[in-house]
Amino acid sequence: MPEVRYHRVLLLLCSLLWGAGTYAAGQVTQQPQATDAVVAMYRLTQSQYRQSVADIFGDRVRIYGRFEPDYRRDHLLATGSAWASVSPSGFEQYEQMARGIAEQVLGEEHRQRFLACEPGIVEVHTDTCIRLFLAEYGEKLFRRPLTAGELASRLEVVAQVLETGGDVHDGLQYALASLLVSPEFLFRIETVEQDPRSPGQYRLTAYSKAARLSFFLWNTTPDAQLLAAAQRGALHDDAGLRAEVKRLLASPRLETGMRSLFADMLRFDTFPEVSKDAALYPVFTSAVAEAMQEQTLQTLVQHLLVEDADYRELFTRASMPMDRRLGMVYAVPVVAQGWDSYQFGDASARGGLLSQASLLSLHAHAGSSSPTLRGLFVRETFLCQIVPPPPADVDFTLEEAFAVEATARERLQRHRSEPACAGCHQLMDPIGLTLEQFDGVGMFRTRENGKPIDVSGELDGRSFSGAKGLGQALSEHPRVPECLVDTVYRYAGGPQDAAVQRRLLQSLNTQFAESGYRLRKLLQQIAISEDFYAVSLQGDRVL
Repeated sequence: MPEVRYHRVLLLLCSLLWGAGTYAAGQVTQQPQATDAVVAMYRLTQSQYRQSVADIFGDRVRIYGRFEPDYRRDHLLATGSAWASVSPSGFEQYEQMARGIAEQVLGEEHRQRFLACEPGIVEVHTDTCIRLFLAEYGEKLFRRPLTAGELASRLEVVAQVLETGGDVHDGLQYALASLLVSPEFLFRIETVEQDPRSPGQYRLTAYSKAARLSFFLWNTTPDAQLLAAAQRGALHDDAGLRAEVKRLLASPRLETGMRSLFADMLRFDTFPEVSKDAALYPVFTSAVAEAMQEQTLQTLVQHLLVEDADYRELFTRASMPMDRRLGMVYAVPVVAQGWDSYQFGDASARGGLLSQASLLSLHAHAGSSSPTLRGLFVRETFLCQIVPPPPADVDFTLEEAFAVEATARERLQRHRSEPACAGCHQLMDPIGLTLEQFDGVGMFRTRENGKPIDVSGELDGRSFSGAKGLGQALSEHPRVPECLVDTVYRYAGGPQDAAVQRRLLQSLNTQFAESGYRLRKLLQQIAISEDFYAVSLQGDRVL
């Protein structure tokens, strides 16, 4: 088979697709046109790409290739996706993945699952079967119907493969691969149209609304029902939008979406970079690291979705899912197989989300705990506060000589005595020191370097002791629920206009409090809010 020649056909089409403009994500401004002005682009994250492919083609389709790293901005990958681009080497990887997916979908073994009819080879451009296949999967991948030009270019790929000696299935493979490497799939491209109800004003197109809603709640491409609602204009109607939001919130897919939200918020994508000194922490393995993350995500799903409980109570929750991989970390009895709930008693020093091993091990050093890293994490993630980076000229030589016999509290006291360090360390250390009874992988201890561990601490003027005291202080801190609202809003990709953002966040905070701090209610209020889909204008430019 003349594979090299087919490959050239695909590369030619790709060059046409990508050569038409620079495809880098971000907030985009265009002169308003009658329809379809691009206002924003978001590169799919690795998890969104994988989930979209699984939802469109089934979870038996494997993805072979290496993703370009996702970009974290303002502590979220979802926010960074609006600033991420595709490098030449990254495009090569996407092209490799696209060909692998297309070969599985249209290979002899599986093509009957995807082709509802047998394509002909007499006249490709008019063959009903070929057109139906490309139109169906083009709409799923592009999250909107293909334009006449987009369909024609894929039909031409099939025709050229036939001309080089391949068969129609080979041609369909390359046409499908061209859809998978198109910026229309790799980026979530939001467009606007003139609003017929408000002359001179613009609104997101229904398909852009559908994609924003689906990636927010499910972290994946819109399903057929949501695309159908967009096609008939239901998402521009208040009742129609509410009906779809209700359906998405009731779906089991909501759990997948919220696991992605919290994995992003808690920075679980950085776990592969975590390394621990095997001599000090032999219990820490890749399987244990995986179980740590799963434990936290299960806790969040159980508390916030299944129980529909108060978000603030996560910080004082005494029960955690437990499996055999975590038994040694927590020093508790576990079931032989599967997950079970374990309740920590009043006498235990462990309680609340921040005493879970995932967060404790992720924010620690390879050979020790780190009150500073843990305090920084709490400030940034649960209070949405910005802590400046350390000065470039900090001298660590005294601390290194002092480290052998000193406790973390004694070492950090030196930082707080240095004027250049004191301000930031005073923000972080009194929080992190309350977690010092948990070592670098989250195992409980009472002494460090032979000395009793002092877990007294302070948060914004409130004194307390230990992980439970910290959890109680956070559960009663007014910034904690406000920070979640802000984080979820930014994750969802809400409008960037400052006035709209301020108005919507104020409303969401009020409604979140009135709901008893229920996540489901927060998600609903964001998804049905008119401001969430607002399009701002600056002069004669769409923002």
